[in-house]
Amino acid sequence: MTRPPGKSDAIAGIHRGIHYSLRPNAAPGYWHFAYAIGGRVRSGRVQGRLRLLAVRRVQMRIDRDMRRGS
Repeated sequence: MTRPPGKSDAIAGIHRGIHYSLRPNAAPGYWHFAYAIGGRVRSGRVQGRLRLLAVRRVQMRIDRDMRRGS
């Protein structure tokens, strides 16, 4: 399914007070994410064909990094 012109698949959100961004990667089914905890920027990619699944996986990474104290 394609998006209408001017509409982006990029997502920006807040989870537990942490701002994150998520955008589609060049490879289908992969998403590029970025967020910062304690002045340290984390970025990478997650796999998920569905946008909401990719959001959930980024939120789980944020939770894990907050538990570690990173």
